[in-house]
Amino acid sequence: MASQMASCILNSTSINVNNNDYVFKASGSVVKFDGFTKVYKSESDEENKTLKIPDLKTGDKLKENNTEGKQHFTQPPPKFSEASLVKTLEENGIGRPSTYAPTISTILDRKYIERNKKVLDPTELGHIVNNLISEYFKQIVDVEFTAEMESKLDNVEEGTAEWKKIVDEFFTPLKEAIEIAEKEIAKITIEDKVTDIPCDKCGRLMVVKHGRFGDFLACPGYPECENTKPIAKELDVSCPKCGKKILEKRSRKGRTFYGCSGYPECDFVSWFEPSGEKCPECNDILVKRYTKTKGNYLECANKECKYRKELKEEIKEEEN
Repeated sequence: MASQMASCILNSTSINVNNNDYVFKASGSVVKFDGFTKVYKSESDEENKTLKIPDLKTGDKLKENNTEGKQHFTQPPPKFSEASLVKTLEENGIGRPSTYAPTISTILDRKYIERNKKVLDPTELGHIVNNLISEYFKQIVDVEFTAEMESKLDNVEEGTAEWKKIVDEFFTPLKEAIEIAEKEIAKITIEDKVTDIPCDKCGRLMVVKHGRFGDFLACPGYPECENTKPIAKELDVSCPKCGKKILEKRSRKGRTFYGCSGYPECDFVSWFEPSGEKCPECNDILVKRYTKTKGNYLECANKECKYRKELKEEIKEEEN
């Protein structure tokens, strides 16, 4: 209902109080028209209520009731999510709708960033690459560069500019920058992240390596010890076959699946996350499912059983 109603209208007021050499500021607002807030109020609206400023006029003398000091630190801008990154690209005229998804996929695949829930966190490699490009290729990392280049290419398409001239203007300084960078940039190595997981064969603490199928654990004693194992997230759910913990794993094609930590002794595996609940009809396990049409629900892993139960929790972005 609130989405169909008019916006709320506020009368905002700010005042400056001059007291000798100090200036005190206050701001507040008064609701002129309730709008949709008549039927809908969020928690943030309740927390961010501003002061109601009394009627004042220039020259009024104010009496001090009390003085309270508070320290405030400037907060850094929030990290990008995929949506806010796309919005920033749009605002700066960078890219096209068809290029936004490939751009995000590329920086994810190259390990420049990693997803942390809905936030995109820069990796150590991402920081290093950004610092190097910012130092040696300033003309490219300029926010306006991509937008200007796209505008020039549009002119080429429309026949109002010569493509050879545009390419030469771009390539000549780029070639010089590459030659300088090749001479001055030293070889950079990124240290492997050491874990607290001991190697099954030699006892050394295993490290995180990056491969074409994602991250995995490897023994730092290579080539003497070639032991490797996948990185698996442990769920708070017991295996229905043997009672050991269920692990979240990835297949060679990058698809998430769930298997018993007791493999190969126990061969339990599921493409869908086990919920830990039993089916009330056949006593098999219930797995978590999500589709756009049905929403979140629990479904019996037994294909012959049709039991289904609605599940109220945060919606997953996609279903495997």
